[in-house]
Amino acid sequence: MSTATSSVDRVILVHGTFAAETDDVGDSWWQEGSDTWNALQRKLPRGTKLADQSHVFHWSGENSERARIKAGQDLLEIFRRFEEEGICYHVIGHSHGGSVIWHALRMAELQNLWLPRLRSWATVGTPFLQQQTRSRWSLINGINIFLALILLKPAYVTFTRLVQYSVASLTGGDGGDVQVLASNSDSQIVQVVRAPALKLLQALGIPIDKTGADIQVGSFDPSQGDSLVTHMLTTPQGLTIVFVAVLYIYILLNLAFFFLSPVLESLRLRAEKRLEHNCSNRFRDRWMGLWSPDDEAINSLQATLSLSISFVAKMAPRERILFSDSLALVSRPYYWILAPIFNRFIRPALDGVIRTYIAKTAQGNNRPAAEVIGVSPIPAAIQSQCADYPALPNWLNDQIVESSNHYMVDLAPKLRRLLSSTCILSGLDAFGHEISGRELVHTSYFDHPEVQNLLAMHIAWSINDVPQLLRVSRGDQRLMDWYEEFREAAGQPILSNILKTAEQQNKVPLIQPRRRKAA
Repeated sequence: MSTATSSVDRVILVHGTFAAETDDVGDSWWQEGSDTWNALQRKLPRGTKLADQSHVFHWSGENSERARIKAGQDLLEIFRRFEEEGICYHVIGHSHGGSVIWHALRMAELQNLWLPRLRSWATVGTPFLQQQTRSRWSLINGINIFLALILLKPAYVTFTRLVQYSVASLTGGDGGDVQVLASNSDSQIVQVVRAPALKLLQALGIPIDKTGADIQVGSFDPSQGDSLVTHMLTTPQGLTIVFVAVLYIYILLNLAFFFLSPVLESLRLRAEKRLEHNCSNRFRDRWMGLWSPDDEAINSLQATLSLSISFVAKMAPRERILFSDSLALVSRPYYWILAPIFNRFIRPALDGVIRTYIAKTAQGNNRPAAEVIGVSPIPAAIQSQCADYPALPNWLNDQIVESSNHYMVDLAPKLRRLLSSTCILSGLDAFGHEISGRELVHTSYFDHPEVQNLLAMHIAWSINDVPQLLRVSRGDQRLMDWYEEFREAAGQPILSNILKTAEQQNKVPLIQPRRRKAA
């Protein structure tokens, strides 16, 4: 392990959903050589630089909780490598890139990694998903465990019986005298679950003898001189029995794991939730969040929590409009009986299933046993400790929204061409290439120098680069006011005190950060 410490901090950029590229160099904000990359590189304080070459971070960008967790694991490996090499680092994530960072920090807490060289982390327009899961003692978990045990028992019995007879055959024991793979003395559950396998063997022409206490599968005759293992592995009948037995065990194991997966994930998620408070205590002082109240991604994901639209129509008799509707008069009694039941019970249940599926798809929530109960630009654990973190200042938010509205006007003719396209697929492809990303607030943060300045300020604050903060405060006092407000919400020392000390030491006139007026 290297113990040398690098004098240059690295800044890692993490893109969001649907923003993946295979190359390190490109036009996306997080790629080396892009406009945002070059602008950030110029604004960073001395002693820091953007991670380039092999340190440019890539992940799939899929709208999937699995993909985000996997990306968090990969990002944590980069953190671990920097820690071992003695390199201090900062990380900036946009959209669900911020979720990837939060997953990495949660995993660091689970593995008890302190990450002392992580100087700062910032999220831009990140919709943090607040998830909950069922209790370990819930009825659903109990049912899942019960069903898994029901399926595991016959799989275990079949497997041990195969091993038992094979070993006995090889060692010359009595087990090689008969080919018994089942027994009438097995429990009722085992017999019920085993029945389809025996039916399949019979359909494949394998004789099944159910007389006596045992069930003999196949027609193995030890008087022929061959062992049971030789018969099972060299004859068509034996190979068929082995194939069905292995297939039977495989299917049962898959079904059992299907029921166990939500239980295991609920336990894992509850363990992560218990550690989130510790994770917040360890890393929240190094965090800064930038978001607009008009961010489309955050607001649309919040809307998925309260979907009320109905997708299933009510059952009701049709009016007599078409000629064929007269024939439907015969089915009127059918509607009178079933319509109240369907509309009262079945329709709401179907609507609920469809709404849940649509919401989970939009959220990318494919983690078993997890339900999203909140969406916020602040991680839930951090928000529970301090809910007063400010959004972007109104004047900057208005500027971003106005800019997005300007580019949105240019989107109208492009959308019209898409709708009039004779081939919707080619039209969508052309439409995707014509969108710049500036039409939405969510994808246009980095086009504004003020956002870049705030990110540079946060990095400068984390390394105690007071001269850089002084330069920014003279450039735009409003940014300093907002950043001071954010740091006060985080419980950090007031920036004005730090800058006053720097002024006394350097004897440089200082523009004092203005205090926010009480409402």
